[in-house]
Amino acid sequence: MERSQEIFTVLSDVYGVSPWSLEQIEADLNQANTEYFYLHDHQDLIGFLAIQNLVGELEITQIAIKKAYQGRGLGDQLMAQLSDRRESIFLEVRASNEAARALYAKYGFVQVGKRKNYYQNPAEDAILMVRKSALE
Repeated sequence: MERSQEIFTVLSDVYGVSPWSLEQIEADLNQANTEYFYLHDHQDLIGFLAIQNLVGELEITQIAIKKAYQGRGLGDQLMAQLSDRRESIFLEVRASNEAARALYAKYGFVQVGKRKNYYQNPAEDAILMVRKSALE
């Protein structure tokens, strides 16, 4: 299975319907400023973290772990991939996603804003979080 299809499968498992199309995933994988970190169970992709380098700042664009593997500390394994990064790191997360917000706080992220009704189906606010650069 191609990497883009594996990612699509993880996203479909997590969200029911992937918020990204296969074409969007393929385009993202081909971006020079995008990095992916992967978790596998034997040969199966079970989770991933995607970041984008935006002129010296990083943004977490995706983090997803298949439902059957959630609650096992695998999010920690993915977030640990960023522990030595010196840049500021930004992200946005659904206001109701308490588990993800707690994970991000554990890694030094703080809330810096909110986007009203950013997400659809269902409509929900996005919480903006940042981990400041180690150089600041």
